Amino acid sequence: YYGVKYSVSVNSATSGLYASIGALDIGYGDEVITSPYTMTACATAALVYGAIPIFADVQLETGSLDPDSIESLVTERTKAILVVHQFGIPADMDRIMDIAKRYNIKVIEDCAQAHGAKYKGQLVGTFGDIGVFSLNVNKTIQTGEGGVCVTKNKDLHYRLALIRNHGESVV
Repeated sequence: YYGVKYSVSVNSATSGLYASIGALDIGYGDEVITSPYTMTACATAALVYGAIPIFADVQLETGSLDPDSIESLVTERTKAILVVHQFGIPADMDRIMDIAKRYNIKVIEDCAQAHGAKYKGQLVGTFGDIGVFSLNVNKTIQTGEGGVCVTKNKDLHYRLALIRNHGESVV
């Protein structure tokens, strides 16, 4: 459905966010720009690896990260932008991906509330390096609990699978 080659199931979207930070080799002292207007998992995912969550402003119209605020917060320690597509409303992915490309920053998309949402005809979760979806009982697509990480990158798929499975190779 998402048109990506790889996916890794996880026990929750929170675990998927944690695995995404690890798979991108983000660690101690690195910075991850994210939203203050979301579940705590977006900030704690960075903290689990010793990275520092940096909160950008959100746009009033979408509840998602403001690209101008993101760019103002980029430093040499910024390693990722963790975008949240809040309430099924896509973030401004053109501008966010432009910032990521210019500064060589990875992008994780938190799509927990955005199954099937499209930005300019493209499904969210497929713009960045990793898209994370929730299957929690209160989400649009539910399995009681669970999550899925999607990526176009074979190496990231392998790293996500290793983290998910306690370092045991299952791919």
